[in-house]
Amino acid sequence: MIKWFLQREWLSVSVVGTAAIIVFVSIDFLFQGPLAIGPAALIASSLFFSRRWPYVGTALVAAGTIWQLNSVAAPLVSGAASALSLLLVAAFASSFWRQVAVIVTNILGILVVWQSTFGASPVLREFGISLTGENATWLTFLLGSTAVVSVNSLSWILGRFLITRDTYVGTPLDRAVITHTQAKLSLDVATAKERLSIVSDLTDLLIQRISAVVSLAEGAKFASKRDPESAIRSLDRIESSAQSAQSELRKLYDLLQKGADLSAAPPNIEDLGLLMVLMRELGYNAKISVDGEPFAINEGAQLCVYRIVFEALENVKKNSVIGADVTVDFYWTAEGLQVLVKDNGIEAARRTKTSTVEDLASYTVEDDVDALVKPITGATLNAIKERASLYEGNIEVTKVPGVGFTLSAMFPHLKAVAGE
Repeated sequence: MIKWFLQREWLSVSVVGTAAIIVFVSIDFLFQGPLAIGPAALIASSLFFSRRWPYVGTALVAAGTIWQLNSVAAPLVSGAASALSLLLVAAFASSFWRQVAVIVTNILGILVVWQSTFGASPVLREFGISLTGENATWLTFLLGSTAVVSVNSLSWILGRFLITRDTYVGTPLDRAVITHTQAKLSLDVATAKERLSIVSDLTDLLIQRISAVVSLAEGAKFASKRDPESAIRSLDRIESSAQSAQSELRKLYDLLQKGADLSAAPPNIEDLGLLMVLMRELGYNAKISVDGEPFAINEGAQLCVYRIVFEALENVKKNSVIGADVTVDFYWTAEGLQVLVKDNGIEAARRTKTSTVEDLASYTVEDDVDALVKPITGATLNAIKERASLYEGNIEVTKVPGVGFTLSAMFPHLKAVAGE
């Protein structure tokens, strides 16, 4: 609701204010007659202003309640609008006006209870309630005042809770999007770390080679003293250029070594649980299961497995409708691991278009032929296949006719290749 008020400011207050006037004024008119129309309309109209101008909304509540105390004998149903107005003020107003609104609303509510119990008009008798004795009157006043303060306080707390939740916590979808973003960033950081490591190794090698060039150039310089002077000048330039290159590469090497330790830890297999929560928050029926006894594998292998599952789930989100089933199954053996990522995206899509079980279960011969003959390719698939091959793994993606897709990642010798 708070997000609606934030995104559709004038539309939201117009709808709520108009609905409150129609409902509350009509009820008060039916039960208490024409005298109730004015105060009820004034209190209900506060909802038009409480979001943007809390002082105007609070003033309308106060004016309507004072009018009610002077002209209407019984409490108005439109008093509920004052609680709604307080909720909006608590959510959107400054700290000062939040405090003013809750104090004013509680005082006015207690005055209405006072008039109902101690006033000259027998309000409670109209509802079949008879107070015998001063103690019963005071007890009724205290109970009524407590109820009014409790309702107003709950409205105030609810307003603060909703705006805090929307601003600092977010909806489940917001948290799912944040989790997805964090997963992508973790993968990017891990990939950058790998590249930095490779560049660092290459730079070290280049420095060694250029150092050799410098040494050879210096040797050639001394050997060329017996040759013409032009050869010496050429060797001088070679030496100078090589030394300059060596100096620049040394700076680059030091910079890479200095930043290599700043990278964040890459994601691992245990973090896949958060991805499954993300999928469920996005509307998919996601499950993860583990069969067998897991064994410890190094950081690079864990990143490889995580990346494979991550890309498979990304493919599900791109090609499957909301509500599809997604399962990630880990099968650990004594020496290896198999990961299966299965979805029923085709079946879920057909379920939204057909209502009969026969149509849902049926598929054509062309579907079978495509599943057997037509290869599944893509840049992302090729990339994760290359990653899997680093650990003697193999990836296969198959289409199950009428159901969906299955990705199988097999690492038969993972313990020997990447075990810790």
